Amino acid sequence: MTNKKPLVSIIMPTYNCATYLPESIDSVLAQTYEAYEIIVIDDGSTDNTKSVLAPYMEKIRYIDLGRNKGLPTARNLGIESAKGEFIAFLDADDIWMPEKLELSIDQFLKNPDVGMVYSKHINVDSKSRYREGKIKGKLPSGNIFAQLFFEQNFVICSSVVVRKEVFNKAGLFDYELVNCQDWDMWLRIAFYYKAIGINTPLVKYRHSSKSLSKNRDNVLKYQQVVIDKIYNMYKDSENGISKRIYKKRLAAHYSKIGRHYMRMGDASAAKENFRLSLKIDPINIRTLRYYLFHS
Repeated sequence: MTNKKPLVSIIMPTYNCATYLPESIDSVLAQTYEAYEIIVIDDGSTDNTKSVLAPYMEKIRYIDLGRNKGLPTARNLGIESAKGEFIAFLDADDIWMPEKLELSIDQFLKNPDVGMVYSKHINVDSKSRYREGKIKGKLPSGNIFAQLFFEQNFVICSSVVVRKEVFNKAGLFDYELVNCQDWDMWLRIAFYYKAIGINTPLVKYRHSSKSLSKNRDNVLKYQQVVIDKIYNMYKDSENGISKRIYKKRLAAHYSKIGRHYMRMGDASAAKENFRLSLKIDPINIRTLRYYLFHS
């Protein structure tokens, strides 16, 4: 009798990321856990992606979308094409530590009620050199839904491994979200399943000028879309978000937008968002100070 290791399907969407793709794929090939398949979804790249992938073609499954359709479409197609019991996500410019899959799958095998495993990361620049960056302290485990809703997204996409079956309940990535579709996805999974946060950095998360997350105005816009969406989806559920928590979260978001505009030197936009925040949560001293400073 053999103990066959469960297959992990690694979903790698890429768009004009030829510079970093080989390093990302090599980090998968260097894994200590060997039961995996690599699915590269080319989201309409116009650079030399095909030529840099040529040496890897016998080791990957390559799907060419032909034109740029966006991350939700690319990731969903990868999920639907996956043969594995588990799904792991790796952005085309990020890098895994060699033990990333082994430690993640070990958590699933020890905890059959867990639907998602994620980990800490370290920040690197365009040359894969360490760079300073904000990193959450101890990652939460268990029922993380409420904390993940109230805080900004602390789950790095390239650190996530899930049971494929979670998508039957939680659904796939939202095609309508241009940004923050990963936060939305983790929230829906966390509503139905427990999660485990591995407090060891297993991912090198790359910061580059091409990162979608660099478009701060766009991120803030879609963060509010996700806040509203998740509240409305689960407000009537037993473990959903109460109206009080929703309003407090919305107030915190307006205050964050205000601080963003304050840093950008747009005093008028900053004041308006501080006003919106105080309209919901009038006794927040920090926001009140910001508002009075711009009056």
